[in-house]
Amino acid sequence: MGKYLLCFFLVLLSVDSINSYLMPPLFRKFNIEIVNQLGFQKKLKVHCKSGSHDFPITYLNIGENFQFKFTINLKTLYWCDLWQGPNYKHHVVFNAFLPDKDFIDGTCTGMDPNVCRWIAKEEGVYVLNKQFHGEYFMYKWDAPSRNTRVGAPASEYE
Repeated sequence: MGKYLLCFFLVLLSVDSINSYLMPPLFRKFNIEIVNQLGFQKKLKVHCKSGSHDFPITYLNIGENFQFKFTINLKTLYWCDLWQGPNYKHHVVFNAFLPDKDFIDGTCTGMDPNVCRWIAKEEGVYVLNKQFHGEYFMYKWDAPSRNTRVGAPASEYE
């Protein structure tokens, strides 16, 4: 009986190790932060949402930030629309969080300090990235056309 219990415990420990390597850290708190580092005193218009939560549009002055916290689950996806003031014609939409271990560890700063910091600058949007020891350029500003869709599809996400 003790032999079987020991084997069961070792299998359970192995499965847990594999899951922690491949899976995102489920049911843990995570933070998204958007920072305005645009030049020339430009405001940044921010609109972030998920399939189940829609944050109000926020306007950030230089040096201000917008942040929110959530609990990670398998369907957690947040995307954000950013517009560069003063006329808000330059726009970018991007996935601010994906429930994927590669995204958490590769794009963001991982679970320590459990934050994904996006920085809006004149050239585009950067992410603070531990792997590159600083800010990493991710998205260039785009002037939208009439056919530009605002927001990402989230039908399969919460």
